[in-house]
Amino acid sequence: MARSARKPYKSEFLHNSIMAKKAKVSKEIKLEDILFNCRNLLRGKASLADKRDLLLTLVFLRFIGEKFSKKREQVAANLQEEGIVAEQGEIYGMFLNNPNAYDDCFFLSEDLRWETIKSMSASVELALNLDNIINALERDTPTLRGALPQKIFTKAQLEPKVLKAVIDEVDKISQERFHEKDIIGRVYEYFLQAFALNAEKEEGEFYTPHSIVELIASLIEPFDGTIYDPCCGSGGMFVQSVKFVEAHGGDTSAINVYGQEQDPDTYRLAKMNLAVRGISHDLGDRPASTFTHPHHTDKKMDYIMANPPFNLKKWRTEEELATDPRWSGYGIPPVSNANYAWILHMLSKLDVNKGIAGFLLANGALSDDDTVGIRQKLIENDKVEAIIVLPRNMFYSTDISVTLWILNQNKRGGIWHGREQRDRSGEILFMDLRSWNENIYEKKYVQFLPEQIAKILSIYHKWQAVGTDGVNFAEPELYRSVGKNEIEQNGWSLVPNKYIKFIHNDLITTDTPKGTISKVEECVSDLINRFESILANCKKIKSELSSLEANLNNSSDFVRLGEYIEKVDIRNTNNEFDVACLRGVTSDGIFDKSKAKTDGIDFSKYKIVREGYFAYNPSRINLGSIALCEADCIVSPMYVVFKIKNEKQDILLPEFLNIWFTRTEFQRSTLFFASGSVRDTFNYEEMCDVKVPLPSKEVQKSIADLFSLIGETQCIAQYSAKGLKPLCPSIMVHCIKF
Repeated sequence: MARSARKPYKSEFLHNSIMAKKAKVSKEIKLEDILFNCRNLLRGKASLADKRDLLLTLVFLRFIGEKFSKKREQVAANLQEEGIVAEQGEIYGMFLNNPNAYDDCFFLSEDLRWETIKSMSASVELALNLDNIINALERDTPTLRGALPQKIFTKAQLEPKVLKAVIDEVDKISQERFHEKDIIGRVYEYFLQAFALNAEKEEGEFYTPHSIVELIASLIEPFDGTIYDPCCGSGGMFVQSVKFVEAHGGDTSAINVYGQEQDPDTYRLAKMNLAVRGISHDLGDRPASTFTHPHHTDKKMDYIMANPPFNLKKWRTEEELATDPRWSGYGIPPVSNANYAWILHMLSKLDVNKGIAGFLLANGALSDDDTVGIRQKLIENDKVEAIIVLPRNMFYSTDISVTLWILNQNKRGGIWHGREQRDRSGEILFMDLRSWNENIYEKKYVQFLPEQIAKILSIYHKWQAVGTDGVNFAEPELYRSVGKNEIEQNGWSLVPNKYIKFIHNDLITTDTPKGTISKVEECVSDLINRFESILANCKKIKSELSSLEANLNNSSDFVRLGEYIEKVDIRNTNNEFDVACLRGVTSDGIFDKSKAKTDGIDFSKYKIVREGYFAYNPSRINLGSIALCEADCIVSPMYVVFKIKNEKQDILLPEFLNIWFTRTEFQRSTLFFASGSVRDTFNYEEMCDVKVPLPSKEVQKSIADLFSLIGETQCIAQYSAKGLKPLCPSIMVHCIKF
């Protein structure tokens, strides 16, 4: 009767649990999860380039469709306020479908809308229908001409059900859901990494993360005039900088965007990205090399933002561009590396009176021997304003540290964006931010926090401000203003650590040599006492071994563990324990503070583990992670908790059983007997089948005491090593001349 009564409850519980999990997944889904699902659906199907183009085109259709739908709702609301309602039929439809009402997005006829696309069935005509939509969009929208790949869906030759599944996944991508500054660029960034699309491109061609773009924009302040990127990639730099201008109250209509891109696919992607944002742009009439076929030759730019390919090799032949006017007065950049070709090209494009550029380069450009002449001229001509070394791991596709350069055509001072600046001629501001790597996102990538960008900006503006002493403007290990003469003395190197002071903490010790030696003597005395404890322990171990040898004459049988243990399921219902008491079991078989994310966790469902109880994660048993609890705590609900039965505690000691669990043979057997359909688990039922020896209580206690003594002795020895090692370095400090 009891079993029958519990079934509906259990069923209801499982249903609620499943629904809760689904709701949580829906709430916490990440863009990368969706893109991974798309990638998985296309695994082994189509070429890498076709996969990228197909998915990016679908994301584009999804994005313009979402913008159109939002605008349509707004237009409908405006019509209703004016008294024009749906019941008026043809008149209402005429106003609602007036393309002029959709000035900030693409007007889409019904057959081009995302709702139409996602409702298409998985028929043989699906790919052709999608290609026809692309043709219609490009035919009717001048800004999209040359931006969208032609016949990409039929070319990919995907099964209709696979293509339909990909559409369903892309449908989950929403600007409102993910709040991305540049969602198309972000998708492209993912494919650069996941699909290795840059495998055939030059090393160093990386998508620029948002926080770096925001930093560059904050420093050069492109609030009006012309913005140029000579290697614009997917156009993400433009998109994010325009967002920056909007966020700071600037007028985006006062900005004119110019760019150039060599790769045809990326050029098309940039046009797509800028068009969907409604950003007016001029990327030239075709993709082309900035060096051999530069666009916009007759224009000077107010601002330049760029992330050129790092250390680009063979960017020209030996004879090519030898007399190019862009190198005039500086020297010809070497064929082996284009870093300084990018610098000189950007310098040639800047307005000679007020142009300012912020761009990234590999750190090697700060001190390359084969470019020292060009670097010297840049410094002598006072073109370099700031050199800022960034932390490692800021890019998705590389872990290298890079440098942000600021070139400025006007360091002579005056009013700039409402601030009065001093004359900074002959000075360069150096910053080293490599230690600012604590803000980790998406497991390993570093990004700047808003307050960190604000601090960098504060340092930069203070250095520029009237009244600042450029000779003494410095903070050790962070920044310093350096004059031209000192840079010349350092061989025209722009490596910040040649100029920024490093503080040796050893040199600020208040200890005298005598005081240090006294501490050494105290430490040695302490170690002598500890070694005496080790000797005493060794004598005890010898005594225990003699006692154990006498008791081992009586052999013991193996018993089934299930007869001696019982499962425990005490929940933290009354929240007796909080997050401070949350523990996990390590691979060494000990309880340690859990590293799991706990935001928003309800700890009332967690299991309580009392002192003397055992706990383990059944899906991590291969790591030998069974632990004996020494202080009450809570563990995840997935853990198994058990204890020795009360009536068996005089027969089986928990300390003895815990030692049995540490044996390599036990860990090996758990792997062998573990089972499961998705992941191997060693459940409580398998634990009950474990066979353990059951010697006399005296033997169990002797073995447990031996184990404890050996562990204690090992800890003393480890402490001794830690105490002794720093002694000589401590004395060495006093050999340094203060």
